[in-house]
Amino acid sequence: MSRTTGGDMGPLLEHDQLSKEMKEGSIFKGFQEAPIRFPPTYKFDSGCDVYDTTSKQRTPSYTDRILFRNRQADDIKVVKYSNCSGIKTSDHRPVIGVFQVKLRPGRDNIPLGAGQFDRGVYLEGIRRRINRELKRREAMKHQGSSSVCTIS
Repeated sequence: MSRTTGGDMGPLLEHDQLSKEMKEGSIFKGFQEAPIRFPPTYKFDSGCDVYDTTSKQRTPSYTDRILFRNRQADDIKVVKYSNCSGIKTSDHRPVIGVFQVKLRPGRDNIPLGAGQFDRGVYLEGIRRRINRELKRREAMKHQGSSSVCTIS
C-alpha cells in the first residue's frame, strides 16, 4: 500500500488474482475492466477507513469489481470507475461504474431458446405490464397507504 502514489495502483494490481487469470484467458474471456485508480475495496474495519486490524490481519484486496464486454471497440466507453469511500457500513467499499454505451438497432429474427423472437408478443407483454402497473398506482392513490407502509 505504501508503494502506491497519485492513484497508481500498479504495484498492488501486479498481485491481483482476477487480473492475472483474465490475462491468462482462463476466466471471463472477452471481458475487460476499466483501469483501477482507487485503493483496495476490502477488508476494512467496519465504520472506518482502516484496513483489518483484527488478529487475522487480512490482506486488503479488490473484491468488488465491474467487468464489461463489447462487440466492437467503441461500443462501450468508461466515464467513471471508482470506489464509494463514503459508504462504511461493512468491510467492503462498493464500486461504481458509469459507462457511455452505443446502442444498435435489434433484429427480430434472433433465435432464442424457445424459438424465434416474436415482436408482437414482446410488445403485448410490455403493454400488459404497463397497464398492470398503472392500475396498481391508481389503486394506491385511493387507499390510505403509501408505497412504504400499508394501513390494514
